[in-house]
Amino acid sequence: MGVLLFSLLRLLVLSFITLALTPQQALASITRHYKFDIQLQNVTRLCHTKSIVTVNGQFPGPQIVAREGDQLLIKVVNHIQNNISIHWHGIRQLRTGWADGPAYITQCPIQTGNSYVYNFTIVGQRGTLWWHAHISWLRSTIYGPLIILPKHGVPYPFTKPYKEVPIIFGK
Repeated sequence: MGVLLFSLLRLLVLSFITLALTPQQALASITRHYKFDIQLQNVTRLCHTKSIVTVNGQFPGPQIVAREGDQLLIKVVNHIQNNISIHWHGIRQLRTGWADGPAYITQCPIQTGNSYVYNFTIVGQRGTLWWHAHISWLRSTIYGPLIILPKHGVPYPFTKPYKEVPIIFGK
């Protein structure tokens, strides 16, 4: 009985020391939820209105912002007549290859009226990347920025910018 009590006490003390020495930013990773509704939308650019496929009615699509270590859950709902998949360009899909997005390669595309939840964690990356449709001609209108900030308390590897403005070029 005394050995068991001593072992439990030792485990408790070691756990407390480990938590006390672990930086808070390592514990601050969170799960971020996004929802992408893929739909037809009338968009006006340079005085011309066209019906194009958009994400949440936006062209380009919404930006995703996360920190290193965050888990992303992105629900994509397909409201158009074409199959769709989303590729997270530049994200290292460590143990989550099925969330990479190339249609018919790492996943079956999302069919009309269906949805899929992409689930992956940002590991060892920071910077501005992008996401885009990874099937057929839909790449031309379905895309947006993916901004990965450093963990809280971890500095940028360069002087912190005064302001960040993602610039997305498209057709």
